[in-house]
Amino acid sequence: MSVAGFEVSAPGKVILHGEHSVVYGKPAIAGPIGLRTYLTYKRLQSPEVILDFASIPFNSSLSLESFNAFLAQFDCHSNLQPLEFLEKMRSADGFPFASFVTRQPAQDSIKEKFSFGTALYLLNRILRSEGVESLESGFQLTLKSVMSIGAGLGSSAGYGVCVSAGAFLLSKIIKGELEAKFALQDSPEVLEKISKWAFDSEIVMHERPSGIDNTICTYGNLIKFKRGEPFESLKLRQQVNILIVDTGVSRTTAKLVAGVADLKSRHPGMMDAILDAMGHLVDDVVSILEDDGDRFEALRTLVSINGNLLRAIGVSHPSLERIFRLAEESGFSAKLTGAGGGGCALVFLPQDYESSKEYAELTQNLTKAGFHWIQTTIGGQGVQFKALE
Repeated sequence: MSVAGFEVSAPGKVILHGEHSVVYGKPAIAGPIGLRTYLTYKRLQSPEVILDFASIPFNSSLSLESFNAFLAQFDCHSNLQPLEFLEKMRSADGFPFASFVTRQPAQDSIKEKFSFGTALYLLNRILRSEGVESLESGFQLTLKSVMSIGAGLGSSAGYGVCVSAGAFLLSKIIKGELEAKFALQDSPEVLEKISKWAFDSEIVMHERPSGIDNTICTYGNLIKFKRGEPFESLKLRQQVNILIVDTGVSRTTAKLVAGVADLKSRHPGMMDAILDAMGHLVDDVVSILEDDGDRFEALRTLVSINGNLLRAIGVSHPSLERIFRLAEESGFSAKLTGAGGGGCALVFLPQDYESSKEYAELTQNLTKAGFHWIQTTIGGQGVQFKALE
């Protein structure tokens, strides 16, 4: 049975251990989380293309005639590579597709401009690569997520994966090839394409991505990785429960990485010892995660040690320290995730956390302190497809 509409979704991601030390050739662990971004497609009777991206937030539309002109006049598959498109987005003109859309992104909103521009770039790049030169009917794409773009939880990669998968599935609908029983996770060659396209979107968003985020958001594996080496999938025996706590403090990853580099240049022996310890800690965590036993106490110890190591290299923040203190007062361990300096903290929870008075106490105290938090899990599925009526 052919498909008239569909939904695709992709997870966010967190780095469990190995922040900053991964820059210096040490291993790190990252994995998908239970928070997802959703993209839905529906065919329209009217001759228009509507992009309703509430999570950015942004919406705009193109007439069907304008969209087909956009496909004809731009070849983002053969003649406009991601870095070239990034330079166009950075230029004085700022938005190369302006003449085709009814509403342009605000020039003073980098998030609007790059998210919307990337979506149009991917639609063109993927449709043309799949042999689609024009459309005969309009459609609407609607994007929703509990994670905002730039939240530091792999949200931009989840966004890129959803738009890439959506554009690919749209090409199959146009060619009459999409069946309701189609399963993305059973199609390794399609997953490889989606991950590559999402990597292209990460280039536009971040210029020099590692490839970790789009890989996790596409395939869904918990992975151990080291610069210059293939990713290693981990066999997670039980799901890992976490609380993600948002400090509400924005930070610049490049500045934090530069600060660690400066510290290493001034104190190479001491910093080498700390970074080596971070690498050994990752190896210990892998052994625990792949073990069948109750691992909460062992993980809690290593989380605490890692938090102290990250504190020692200067990437903590008063807001993070307050979260750590509240977690410790309730009997839990917490650490930063990502670059640090603000952003989000992870609180690791035992299997029976829901019935725990300590958990109730922690969440109440976090709320009183003004922090936004959400409970979720590490591990789970990558990009998913569901046919809609």
